[in-house]
Amino acid sequence: MLPGMTNSSKSKKQGGRYSRGKGATGSRAQGRGGVTRDALPPARMESRGSTERLKEGETFQRGTGRKAAPRVSKSEGPQKRLPQLRQVQLEAPPETAVFRDRDGEKHTFADSKLRRIAAQILSEKGKHWRYRAFPFPIFTDRGHEQTLHFDFYIYDAEDTVIRLILVVPRESREVWDKVGRFKRQYPMYEYELWTPERLAALQSGRGRGGRLEF
Repeated sequence: MLPGMTNSSKSKKQGGRYSRGKGATGSRAQGRGGVTRDALPPARMESRGSTERLKEGETFQRGTGRKAAPRVSKSEGPQKRLPQLRQVQLEAPPETAVFRDRDGEKHTFADSKLRRIAAQILSEKGKHWRYRAFPFPIFTDRGHEQTLHFDFYIYDAEDTVIRLILVVPRESREVWDKVGRFKRQYPMYEYELWTPERLAALQSGRGRGGRLEF
């Protein structure tokens, strides 16, 4: 102990020395001039993207330094248009027209313009046909049973089915799904899908689609 230093002055000096280490968390730590650290204004924290303080009345928003993505109007971007169905002109027999199949049985198709056209074409081409609403059972990948009805059955001279014809007003995914399953499950049958475009080609007799290949 130095001369002239009492125990009280030593404790005060030690207290002042150790008080600096506790001042970071304590509220009684004093700096030079007697100013406590709690009285100091908080340090200014600024984000990298912002260098200006908000003006009075403005609110803080995250990402103020980023630019908003440009908006593209619907008129500027390319638009996918649905394919337009081809309009064909068909000459259909009257609703009272009667058609005879290979067995001499009479058929009328008053409720179906497309079937009347198909029956007329088959009769004019001298094909042996029958109209049978016989359902073929087909199965989906999950094992569910469905049915597919063909309209006209074409026979050869030995009374063997050589072609199945399905008359549809338009092609659709559902129809092609059923036809695809039928092809896999009944590979012994040949079939054709007669749409209005196909019927128009058969009526005109032009091009490859205007010929019957059976």
